[in-house]
Parts: sequence; structure tokens; C-alpha cells
Amino acid sequence: MGEIRKIMVPIDFSDVAPVVAKWAKDFARKINAQILVAYVLEDLSTYEGIYVDVKTLAELEMTLFEGAKKSMEDFLKEHFSDYPNVEFVLEKGDVVETLIKIAQEKGVDLIIMGTHGRKGLDKILFGSVAEGVVKNSPIPVVTINPYRAGLLKPEEEEVVEGM
Repeated sequence: MGEIRKIMVPIDFSDVAPVVAKWAKDFARKINAQILVAYVLEDLSTYEGIYVDVKTLAELEMTLFEGAKKSMEDFLKEHFSDYPNVEFVLEKGDVVETLIKIAQEKGVDLIIMGTHGRKGLDKILFGSVAEGVVKNSPIPVVTINPYRAGLLKPEEEEVVEGM
């Protein structure tokens, strides 16, 4: 195994994101690694076949992207202000494919991500991002289940029937 110099931390701004960020930051500090915080906005062009004005979708996508940028700035201020070696990236596209592409293009040595994030209907519709990254990434992935690791209390976990 080579030296770990750059760690990517995909986030989704859910309640799990700060837990994973703290764990990744503590780990990165121990090995003096750079952190790349990544957020991927799901590409809304997949909905163009539905009777919706394309201009409306483009405007919504722009609004969501600007909101994500502001959320990322706030997230970094709150959770990484004490860590000088951090950068972020925002992109749109298929979440799993885009996260892997970002990691490869940015020279990431390790991906650290949560096993739980967005819940309910989002999880049913889009599947598990962590599962997709683990199955398809050529870069090693460490997953953290914040509920099983005792980082979040079980009552904070939203239970979805059949999951």
C-alpha cells in the first residue's frame, strides 16, 4: 500500500456528514493528508422526458447548485476551519460515477464516506451511493456506519421499512 496523501470525503449535507467529516479529519491529521470534500448534484437532465419545461429544469439546477455552493462554504467553515489542508469540489452528474471520476482526476489515495446519508424515498429511488462507490472505485474506500460505530445514537437513525 502506498502513502496516503489525499483523502476524499463525499458529503450530502445530511446529519451523517459532520460525523464522517470529523472522523476523516482526525484520520487525515494523524497521517498529515490533504482532504478533498466533494458534493455531487444529481443531474436533472434525466427528467427532461417528463413534461417539464427544460428552462425550468435548468433554472432549478442552477438554484440547487448555488445552494450547494453556499452549503459547502458553511460546512467547511463549521467543520474544517481548524484544518488548513482542505479543498472542495462541486460537480453535477451521476453521483457514483462523478465521485469516482473526481477522485481519479484529483489524485485521491483514499475515499472515506458514510454508509448512511439521505434517507427514505431518496435512498429507495437512487440506491446506496456508498455501495456504488465501493463496488466500482479503483481507489480504496473506507466506509463508516455512524450508528454502528457509536458516533450517532440509534434514535437519530431514520428507520425505513424493509431496509
